[in-house]
Amino acid sequence: MSTNQVTFEFLGQSFTFRSHLPEEDIEEVLNYLEGKKRELEALKKVPTYKLAIWLLLQVAYDYVKVKREKETLEATLRAQLVKLEEFLGKISSTSGARE
Repeated sequence: MSTNQVTFEFLGQSFTFRSHLPEEDIEEVLNYLEGKKRELEALKKVPTYKLAIWLLLQVAYDYVKVKREKETLEATLRAQLVKLEEFLGKISSTSGARE
């Protein structure tokens, strides 16, 4: 796995780090953060450290929201799978009785 050096500017600071993530994933993350930053800046001008905290809270909220949605979806899929297994079991026992 190759290591990419990533340099970007955020909140008036320049950052450089190394990552094993694909370049597309890094770009997507940086674009996501930039979009969140623009949303907050549109509300009012705030000091950089407060903006960083707000961004952190926004990202954490988005994570929790997506995690809950994922858990709900998984529970729904498990319930549907149980129903499907029950249905197939009934079909199997019905067709076995006919033979």
